Amino acid sequence: MRMIKRDLMCLPVISLVFLLKASLLAQEPNLYKSKPVGHENNKQLAAIAYETNLKLHINDRNFLVLPGLVADKQKQRIDVMVESTGLAQHAPCEFTIVGYNSEHGYETLLIAFAQPSAVSQALQFIGKTPGQPFEPDALRYWARGECFELSLVNGGEPPIRLEKLLLDRRTDKTFPEAGFRFTGSKWMTDPKHPGQRSFAADALQPMAIVSLFNTTYSVLEVPYAATQGEVYQNISVNPEHHFSEGKLLNLIIEPVKQEDAKGVKDLVLSVSAGHPSTTNLLLGLARLKNLAFELKEGPQLLNEQPSISSVMQALGLCDRKKNEYYLTVSFGNDVKLGEAQALASILSIMDSERGVRVEPPPQGQIHYRAFNPDRNLLDRDKRMFHPWELYLSEKDGAVSGKLLAIHSFYANGGSRTELKSTGRIVSDSRTLVQALAAMDEQALKSCQQAGLPVIMVFAPSYLKYGQLAKFLELALPTHKMVYVYLDETMPPISELKS
Repeated sequence: MRMIKRDLMCLPVISLVFLLKASLLAQEPNLYKSKPVGHENNKQLAAIAYETNLKLHINDRNFLVLPGLVADKQKQRIDVMVESTGLAQHAPCEFTIVGYNSEHGYETLLIAFAQPSAVSQALQFIGKTPGQPFEPDALRYWARGECFELSLVNGGEPPIRLEKLLLDRRTDKTFPEAGFRFTGSKWMTDPKHPGQRSFAADALQPMAIVSLFNTTYSVLEVPYAATQGEVYQNISVNPEHHFSEGKLLNLIIEPVKQEDAKGVKDLVLSVSAGHPSTTNLLLGLARLKNLAFELKEGPQLLNEQPSISSVMQALGLCDRKKNEYYLTVSFGNDVKLGEAQALASILSIMDSERGVRVEPPPQGQIHYRAFNPDRNLLDRDKRMFHPWELYLSEKDGAVSGKLLAIHSFYANGGSRTELKSTGRIVSDSRTLVQALAAMDEQALKSCQQAGLPVIMVFAPSYLKYGQLAKFLELALPTHKMVYVYLDETMPPISELKS
């Protein structure tokens, strides 16, 4: 009962807002297609609430007042004014809350009268630090950040968790009440003001505050792996908790209860060349016998033996009910690519919510997923896009390569596309980046598309990890997405320059 009473302590002017709403509602029709009926009236009420709260909390350092919200540092609570979009019952839903400048009201439950950056600022005001968003372009496939409970208050009714407003068609149940992760969105270069940075969730549609799938551009998101496609297909509005269009509500943001909060543990797996087998040439997973492993949490060594089985035993002792585990994998230079590929097949199984969440690689290294490449890309005629193709070979310890660009074109007015490959010989990392730039420039002059920042690497399995990393070193900052194919036959080349 005490918790309910505390949660009903909404914005100080919420009662005033509801009194004023009836008189304003009929004054102005809805002007924006992506906004609910009554949006302009609600917008006026939000402005009144902001001015009133500024006066109410003037010179009080425990409160942060911004348009659309009030943050209370002592209570560790943020109150945000939101309105319901009135999405139809059972309608698909991708976002729960977007900012008031969003054009995506048709696929969200609620529109906030606060900017996404204001919500992020409020969370930091009460002492919380933004985590790191899901960002595949930076090889970050798992978001990080503290989780928060989000609840809605409708007038004098008891608060309801935000998760209860949504149904999962696969289970016909509401979302598990796990909270939402504070990733903080990404900062980006402002396209309108060169040299300035913008909060991406403010600048880019849909201006998401709370997303139901993993994204680089939302303040908060679900604390598990979820793609936009699967959310659209499976998540819908719960008819048991449906708010009418334009309904003004109060959103409460609070930290997850201490007993439900999970800690974060950072682990490092160092992989080095061990003592290779002197009897037989090892293939497949047997290649792991040639490697030595160290699994550490800070300075503490967790595995008793330098074997992969000992690493697995140590990981099995991790308490996943209390902690989330993030793993950084660091390869030694002498590890052979065939051995890295064998380890990648194990890591792909471990890399999960119930296992460990693999972090971006250390600077200058390649993500382990590069060694589990999409084999559909090998078929040039069927693939949807054409990455760069880099063919590497070794002679007397020196590595050299051939870089190819593949372009589709219509020959002689035909209806089917044909492929043309152009290429250059590259001898090291410096000539590789020079060739990438020169071939991009030539493509643009020929009215062709510049190459994507994706490289398919074809290499022998005996090549060493350090040799590959050194060859790609200068290209990795701009071409992080790498796929490594071992011992594959090189397709024909129509043109090659040195």
